[in-house]
Amino acid sequence: MNVPWLSVPGENPPDSAAGTLAVCFAPTGAHGSTFANWRGRLPEDTALALITPPGRGTRVDEEPVTDMTAYADAVAAEIRALRAGRRLVLIGVSLGALLAYETCCRLLDAGVPVARLCAVAGQCPGDFHGDGGDVTVEDARAFATGTGLTDPELLADPEFEEVLLPPVIADLQLAADYDGSRSPVPHVELRAVWATEDPHVPEVTVRRWIDWTRGECTLLSVEGGHYAHQENPAAVISACLDGLPGARPSRRSVLGAGATAVAGAVLGLGAVPATTPGASAAAPTAAGGVSFEGDPTDAVGLAVAMIRQNTSNPGDGALTQPFAQMLQGIFRAAGVSTEIVPTPKEGNVHFFARVPGSGPARKKPLVLLGHSDVVPAIGDKWTTDPFAGDIEDGKLYGRGSLDMKGVNAAFVAALLRHVREGAAFDRDIVFWSDCDEEQGPYGVRWFLTEHPGKVDAGAVITEGGWVLNQRDGRTPMIASLTCNDKRSLLLRLETSSYATHTSKPFTGQAVIRLGEVLDQLGQWRAHIRPNALSRQYFAELAEATTDRSLAEALREMLNARTEQQRDRAGEAVVLLSETPELHNAMLRTTLAFTSAQSGYYPSIVPGTATAEFRAAFLPGADDPGRIVAELRSLIGNRAALTVVGNPGESEQQALDRLRGYLAVPDSDYDTDVFRAWQTAVRRTHPGVRATACQFEAVTSAVPFREQNVPVYGMYPFTVNRDMLKRMHGTDEHIGVEALRQGTETVYQLLAGLRAEA
Repeated sequence: MNVPWLSVPGENPPDSAAGTLAVCFAPTGAHGSTFANWRGRLPEDTALALITPPGRGTRVDEEPVTDMTAYADAVAAEIRALRAGRRLVLIGVSLGALLAYETCCRLLDAGVPVARLCAVAGQCPGDFHGDGGDVTVEDARAFATGTGLTDPELLADPEFEEVLLPPVIADLQLAADYDGSRSPVPHVELRAVWATEDPHVPEVTVRRWIDWTRGECTLLSVEGGHYAHQENPAAVISACLDGLPGARPSRRSVLGAGATAVAGAVLGLGAVPATTPGASAAAPTAAGGVSFEGDPTDAVGLAVAMIRQNTSNPGDGALTQPFAQMLQGIFRAAGVSTEIVPTPKEGNVHFFARVPGSGPARKKPLVLLGHSDVVPAIGDKWTTDPFAGDIEDGKLYGRGSLDMKGVNAAFVAALLRHVREGAAFDRDIVFWSDCDEEQGPYGVRWFLTEHPGKVDAGAVITEGGWVLNQRDGRTPMIASLTCNDKRSLLLRLETSSYATHTSKPFTGQAVIRLGEVLDQLGQWRAHIRPNALSRQYFAELAEATTDRSLAEALREMLNARTEQQRDRAGEAVVLLSETPELHNAMLRTTLAFTSAQSGYYPSIVPGTATAEFRAAFLPGADDPGRIVAELRSLIGNRAALTVVGNPGESEQQALDRLRGYLAVPDSDYDTDVFRAWQTAVRRTHPGVRATACQFEAVTSAVPFREQNVPVYGMYPFTVNRDMLKRMHGTDEHIGVEALRQGTETVYQLLAGLRAEA
C-alpha cells in the first residue's frame, strides 16, 4: 500500500527536535479524526500522530485489514520512520488499546523504546481468545447503535450504512480473530484508564491490564462515557501524557509496583536549580520525596519548592505524598510534630503539623487550611514552565502560585518564624494541607467524617478574600476576609435535530442551534442581589476608594429602592471596577461555560450537540430552582436543559441539596481571630480598610461551617485583575514582594494569638 498509515498534522517533514510523539489508535470503526479535538490541547513539545487504516477516511476505497499482525506490523514500521528520536507514547482507545499493545510489542522487539503505553476504555489482550467467528452486518449495526457510535436513524439510509458499517465490520472481525494468549508481556510503563460512565468497559475490566506489563501500571479514571477521549479530552490527555519519563514527574496513584517504588523511581530527580536567592533547590530523600534546603521562614523560597512539586489533580485526586513528605521534613527540622494521614487512594494524603498551645485556659485550635493539589496545566500554552517556579520581573510563575501554594507558603513561613522565636500561643496552631480540594472524594468532608474529633477546630483560616489596590495599581485600598462561599450547580444543554451526510446540510443543525443557545445564555444577566456580606464589603469599598464615580455608584446601588435602580447602579459598579469579574461575581448569580461536544465522524452532521456550564449562587440571594426555571423559559424548546446532580439524584434532590449548602450561616466575625486579622492588616497596610466579605468561589470551608466552626478566607497578598484572570489559567502568578508582605500579615495575625506571659 502506497498511502501512509500515519500522519502528523502540521508537520512536514518530521520534526527531529526533542519531544514526544503521541501515536493515537482509534476505537472500532473510526480513524485518526476521532482525536481531532486533541489538537491545540497537547503539551507544547508533543506532536500528535494519527492513524488512518485502509477502508476509511482518505483510504475508504482500500480493502480493510482484519488481521492484527498485519495491522501492527504496518503501523510499527511507519512509527519507526516518523519517530525522529522523539519519546514515544502509544495511546489506544477501546479496540485501539489492543492495536497499541501489539504495536508496542513489535517496536520493543525491534529495539525501539516506548516511553508509555496507554489503554483507554479498552479490554486487555487476555479477554480475547480468537474464537469469535464471522461478523455480520447485523453485528456491526448493533455495535454502532449500542455504543453510541452513530444515531440509529442514520443506519436506515443504505447510503450511510454502506459508508459506516464496513470499517466497523473489519474491526470487529479483527477483534474476533485476535488471540491475546499469543502475545508476549512487554516491559513498558502502562497507564490503564477507565471512564466513570462507560457501561461497556467498566473499571473491573480495565484493571485487568495490570497483568499485561512487566513494568509499572498506573490505573486512572476520567469522567465520561465510552468515548471519553472526545467527551472529556483534557482529562484523557492528562491521564495519558502527564509525568512522562524524561519529563516532569506524574502525580498519580500507582498499583502493581506500589506508590513507594514509583516515588523512588519517578520522583527522585535530584536538585533543581534555584531561580532566585532564597528559592533553594529541592533534593531527593530516601522516602522518594524531596527535601527543602532553604530558609523555611522565606515564603518565596517555599513557594518555589511547592510549585516544583507537580500535584496536578486530573479529577480523581492527585499524588500528594511527596509534597507532604517535603512539608514533613520542613516542620520536623523546626521541632514541630507532624502526621501524614492516608486516604483510600494510594499516595493521596492529608498532611498535618501542630504547634501546641500553652496556658491554663487554652482555646480550641486554629487551623491554617491549605490544599496540596492544583488543577492541571494542560491544553492552553504557557510562556513559562508551569512547574518550574520561575521568577521574572518580580513575579513568581507556576501552577498553584495563586491557588494556593503561595498562601500555603505564607502560612508555613509565618508560623515557623514564631516557632524559631520560641513563641507560645494560647491555643494549638494546626497547619493542614488537604488533598482533593479541586476534585476527588477524599477532601476535607471525607476526613471530618472518617476522623471525627481529630482536628476539633475552634476556627479555620483558608483561601478566600483579596487585598486590592487603588486605581493607581500601587496603593493598597481594601483587604477582605471572607466569611461564606458561593455554591454552584452543574447544568447541561442538549440540542437535537437529525444526523445526515455532510453533503446535505440543513437549517437547524444541532451544532448551530447549540451555538445560538449558548450565545443567548452568554448574554443573560441575573439581577444584582448583594447579600449581607457583599453589602458590608461594598459599603467599605465606597469609603476606601479614591474613585469618586465608583463610590457614587456603590452608594446608589446600596441605597436603591427598586430592582431597576439596583441593577442600573450595580452594572455601573462593575463597569467602573478595576476588578470587574470579581465584583460582578460578588453581586449576582453567574454562569460559567466549561465544555461543548458534538460530532463523531468527519462525513456526518451530528444529530445532537451538548454543552455544560455552572451556575454559581450567592447565599441569601437567588433561589436555584427559580434560576433554572428562568433559563428554561429563556431558551424555550430550542434546547433541553438538565440539572446534573450526584449519581442517582433527581433534579429536585440536587436543588434541595444546593439550597441546604446556601442556607449554611455566615461565619461569625465577632471573634478574636477576626479581630487579630484586622489588627494585622492595620500593621502591615496602614490606612487600609479590613472588612468581612463574601467569597466568589467555593472552598473546603463548608463542612466546618456546617458544624458551626467559623471559617475565614484570605489571600493575604495584593492582586490585580490580570492575576485574578490567570487563576486556574495560563501563566498563573503572584508578586514576589506582595507574597512577602502577605506573609508578614499572617505573622502579625498569629502574633495576636500569642499566650500572655
